[in-house]
Amino acid sequence: GYQAHNFEGLLKLQRNHKLTHVFIAQAEYEENQEYYEELANTLRVVIIAEKEYMLSRTSKLLAIHKPFSALSVANLLNGETGEDGFEEAQATGRRPFTCVGVRALAVDDEEMNLVVAKGVLGSYGIQVDTCLSGKEAVERCNSFSYDVIFLDHMMPGVDGVETLRRIREIHNGIYQDLPVIALTANTVSGAREMFRNEGFTEFIPKPIERAVLERVLRKILPKRCIQYDLKPANKDKTVEEAESVSKKEKLEKAVIKDHLQENRESEEKEILMEDPSKGSEFPYERLVQAGINTEMGLDYCSGEEEFYLEMLRMFYNQSTDKKEEIISLYEKNNWADYAVKVHALKSTSLTIGAETLSAQAKELELAGKREDVAYIRENHPTLLRMYEEVCENIAGL
Repeated sequence: GYQAHNFEGLLKLQRNHKLTHVFIAQAEYEENQEYYEELANTLRVVIIAEKEYMLSRTSKLLAIHKPFSALSVANLLNGETGEDGFEEAQATGRRPFTCVGVRALAVDDEEMNLVVAKGVLGSYGIQVDTCLSGKEAVERCNSFSYDVIFLDHMMPGVDGVETLRRIREIHNGIYQDLPVIALTANTVSGAREMFRNEGFTEFIPKPIERAVLERVLRKILPKRCIQYDLKPANKDKTVEEAESVSKKEKLEKAVIKDHLQENRESEEKEILMEDPSKGSEFPYERLVQAGINTEMGLDYCSGEEEFYLEMLRMFYNQSTDKKEEIISLYEKNNWADYAVKVHALKSTSLTIGAETLSAQAKELELAGKREDVAYIRENHPTLLRMYEEVCENIAGL
């Protein structure tokens, strides 16, 4: 393998080495399109493209869409570029399949995490039920049948491990083989083995990333539940893909609209849809100046500005109660539950892109678990101050 940092560097490599494959960035292709189309007559040229980028129908290039896996590259190098090889392997991050007919239960003690989970899962056509506690999850499993359960690992009261045990025992073990996925904001080394030892089928870090979710869905669901968007051979490629993207966008927007209706009063919904006093553009600059990683937040919110804005407002609207809970546990020296609450803050902060606040919450969570009272007392005020600063910058959106 060789690296070229510019177009001239590639030309020099071609003079000195016999290349078989050339991988180029999307921007490089767009700048020298004619050259790379001509080059594709003698070499295999692969463009590393953004999620929704589509090559023209007449292009000779192949495309790997971000984020992509090592397997997709290996399959391409092996010449496996058909629907069952390269196309399926590179699918991660592109939402190339749906799971229509699949019913899932999402369990988390944080409403905000449930809204995000329902939005992301729903964009794949999955019917999603939600509940806020392990006890409620067991009750639902006694009444309804599910194809998969997404279960928060750290919850107050009945935690994820105990909830899983109770679900497995329902009706003499009818859920023994049901896929149960641990949702966790703790991604320590050896996490997968730890969760499997506790009885979980797999685990997904919070906030949910599409690349990880798609890998898990393909792994744990029966093949009949995964419906790929295969293209008829006689149909125009560009038109077909555009129609496919349009259908997915409509489905995702419909799901998100449903979430907004469930979680806001009618007056708040009107503000979300249109607020003439604030203009129509998303306040990226304001959020970035406040230290919020908007690219991260948008990614966790399915790339939907409207959905991301709703999550920012939910984070702000819940902040008073969440802060009071943390303060109360701190004053009671209840370090176990304190760790659970700052653990939740770590996850929701990351969902909106507040990375610094999330990192501070993580350190206090770890301190709470090891009952490092001195560290907690020294850094607890800093956490509250950072929490308030993030909320002050979100206020009024």
